[in-house]
Amino acid sequence: MNQTRDELDCEVLAEYRALGLALKATSEPGWMEIDLTLPQLRTLLVLAEEGPLVIGQIAQRLGIGLSTGGHLVDRLVQAGLAERAEDTEDRRRTVARLTSKGEDLNARLLNRTQHMQTLIQKMREDELTALLQGIRAIRRVIEEEKCAALAGIEPKNTDQEIDIVK
Repeated sequence: MNQTRDELDCEVLAEYRALGLALKATSEPGWMEIDLTLPQLRTLLVLAEEGPLVIGQIAQRLGIGLSTGGHLVDRLVQAGLAERAEDTEDRRRTVARLTSKGEDLNARLLNRTQHMQTLIQKMREDELTALLQGIRAIRRVIEEEKCAALAGIEPKNTDQEIDIVK
């Protein structure tokens, strides 16, 4: 039986919601316990990947102003997730680094990625190929919308199928 486009759209959205619920049910509750804003979380992730860093470096990585970067680090310090320390190379500068509590939180957050990796490894090759094609299709649409927005034009809405997997 052939499904209409609307039926396919509804089924994909239903599966997407079900996937989100299934992943939420099997993931560590750490995400729901985080009391950080998105900019604070981004700051934590930058420090986890690249730290210790001077506040100016953090601000540059996040594309924000120096004072905003300082405020974000202050919030992480108040939460016990980061600490400020004197730069050993230049005592006039202060660097920020994660505390053990911040490192633990980062490790818990990464657990979800590791869980997804485990699930992917259990998939059959044909399923993995189909998943990759779907992810690339979603990314393609996002990029087209982004380019269209930058150019100030409306993206075309086509029902054409595009072969994404190469």
